[in-house]
Amino acid sequence: MRLNELLARNTIIRAFRVLDRDERRKLKLVALAQTALGFLDLVGVAIIGLIGSIAVTGIQSKSPNSNISRLLEFANISGLTLQRQVAILGGIAAVILVGRSLLTMIISRKILYFLSYKSASISSKLISELLSRNITQVKRKSSQETLFAVTTGVQALMLNVAGTAIGVVADIFLLVLMSVGLFAFDPFMAASTFILFGTVAALLFSLTQRRVSRMGEFISKASVDSNIRILEVVNAFKEIYVHDLQDSYAEAISKTRYRLADTNAELGFIPNISKYVIEITMVIGGILFSAIEFLLHDSDRAISTLAIFLAAASRIAPAILRLQSGFIAIKSNAGVAELTLEMIDFFSPIASRELEAKELNPTYPDFRPSLIIENVSFSYPENSGATIKNLSLEVDPGQQIAFVGTSGSGKSTLIDLILGLRTADSGEIYLAGMHPSAAIKHWPGAISYVPQQVHISDSTILANVAFGYTNPDLQLAWEALESAQLADFVRSLRDGINSRVGENGNLLSGGERQRLGIARALYTRPSFLILDEATSSLDAQTEVAISSAIRGLRGKVTVLMVAHRLSSVTDSDKVIYIREGRIISQGIFEKVKNEVPDFEIQAKLMGL
Repeated sequence: MRLNELLARNTIIRAFRVLDRDERRKLKLVALAQTALGFLDLVGVAIIGLIGSIAVTGIQSKSPNSNISRLLEFANISGLTLQRQVAILGGIAAVILVGRSLLTMIISRKILYFLSYKSASISSKLISELLSRNITQVKRKSSQETLFAVTTGVQALMLNVAGTAIGVVADIFLLVLMSVGLFAFDPFMAASTFILFGTVAALLFSLTQRRVSRMGEFISKASVDSNIRILEVVNAFKEIYVHDLQDSYAEAISKTRYRLADTNAELGFIPNISKYVIEITMVIGGILFSAIEFLLHDSDRAISTLAIFLAAASRIAPAILRLQSGFIAIKSNAGVAELTLEMIDFFSPIASRELEAKELNPTYPDFRPSLIIENVSFSYPENSGATIKNLSLEVDPGQQIAFVGTSGSGKSTLIDLILGLRTADSGEIYLAGMHPSAAIKHWPGAISYVPQQVHISDSTILANVAFGYTNPDLQLAWEALESAQLADFVRSLRDGINSRVGENGNLLSGGERQRLGIARALYTRPSFLILDEATSSLDAQTEVAISSAIRGLRGKVTVLMVAHRLSSVTDSDKVIYIREGRIISQGIFEKVKNEVPDFEIQAKLMGL
C-alpha cells in the first residue's frame, strides 16, 4: 500500500480517536441513521420502475403482470384509473426521495455542527495544554506552525477528515444497497450499471488521488511559510528597509501566494472534472442501455427497466461524486491536519480543565518572597553541554540581587528556571517554599516579570498595563504608571490612559514600550519582582528614576535583576557574577569587582 494511502487511512483513525467513547458512540448512531436512509432510495427507485411498467402496459391496453397486480392491490389502488395510479405512485416516490434528501440534509447539518463545536473544544484544549507547559515545549514548533495547528489544522481534522469520512460510509452503504436491489430486479442491468460507473470512478480516483495528496501537503507547508514571511516583513521592516530588501521579500511572498492560488484552484476544480465525467457517463450509459434493452426485451420490460436505470443512476451518480469528493477531501486534508495530530499526540492525553478569567487581588497572605536554589543543572536538548552547572543560591525576603556576566553566560536561562518556565535536569528550586509554577498558581500576581523584549498588544495603555485581567483597576494602573515614570507622558495624550498604542506598540518609543512593560509588572503590587535587562532601552535619566523607585521597594519586595548597565546594580544587596553557568563570585559590588578581572575592566570602562 502506498505511503499516502496509509497516511490518509491513519489520519481517519487518529481523527476518531480524538473523540471520547461517548462522542464516538453518538456519531456511530447518527451515521447508522444516515446509512439507513439508503432504504428510502431503494424504495423510491422501485416505485419509479413500477410507474414505468404500468404506464407502458396501460398505453398498450394490456393488463399488468401478476407481480405488479399484487403490488397495486397492496397499495389499494388496483381499481383506479391508470392516470390516478401513476399520480399516486409518483407522489409517493417524490415524497420518499425528497424526504430522504431532506432527512439526510438535517442529519448532515447536525453532524457538521457537532464536529464544528468539537473543533472549537479541541482548539481550546490544545491552547490550554500549550499554556500549561514549560517554555521548551511551547517553543518546540514555530509560532506559525502552532497557530496553524490549533486553528486551520483542527478544522481540517474534524470537518474535512472525520466529517467527510462519515458521509463516505453512508454513500458506500447506499451503493451496496442499490446494487443488491438492482441485482434482484435485473442482474444484467445491475452488473452493467456498476461496471460502468465503477470503472469511471476508479479511473478518476487513480488519476487524481496522488496529485491531491501532494497538493494538501504543499498547501499546509506553503501557508505556514507564507505567513512567516509576511510577519517577518511586519516585525523586521526597519532591517529590510535599510538593506533595500523590500522587493526581494515582495517577490518571494508573491511567488508563494501565486503557487498557493494555482494549487487551491486546481484542488477546487478536480471535483468538477468528476462531475462532468459522471454526467457524460450517465448520458452515454442511458443511450447504450436503452438500445440493448429494446433489442433484447419487449417494450414494457425495456421501458420499466430503463426507468429504473435512470432513477437508480440519478442516485448512484451523486453518491459516486460525493465519494470522489470525499476521498479527495480526506487525502488533501490528511497533510493539513498532520501538524494538529502531532500536537495532540505530544500533549496526549488532553485533559479537560475548567477555564476562568483571573480577578486581581493584590494581597498575598502567607507569601514569603524568598528563593532557594539547590545544586541546579540544566542543558538545552539541542546542546551537548550544560548551560547551568550545579548552581546553588539563597535569597532572603526583601533583598535586591543583581545577576551580571557576559552574554551567553546563562543569566536569562537561570531566570527561566526560577520562574518555572523551564525544568531543571537536576537539583531543586523553591520560590516562597514551593516549586515556582505552584507558587505562581497559589499566589497569582505576587510574582512579576519584565522581559528583555516586552510584548505590547494592539490596545489601550490601560489594557496593556492590566494585561490579561478582565476588569482593570484604574487606581492600580496609575500607581504602576507613576512607579514606571510613565504617568506624565500618559496624561499628555489626548485620550490619556485609554489611548491606543498600535500594533507591537508602534505608536510608542522604545523606552516608552519598556516602561509600559515595567508598569505592567508593577500593576499587581508584586512581592517578588524579576527584571531581565528591563532598563536596557531607557535613557540614563529615566533609568536613574526607575532604579530609584526599585530601590524604594527594598525590604518590602524581593528584586532579581539581570543587567548589563552596571550603574543600575552598584547598590544591590548582592551582585552575582555568572560565567558558563556557574557562580564565579557573589557579594557587594566592590567585592565582585575586586574578585573578577573582567568585571573590574567593565566597571572601569563605565567609570565605576
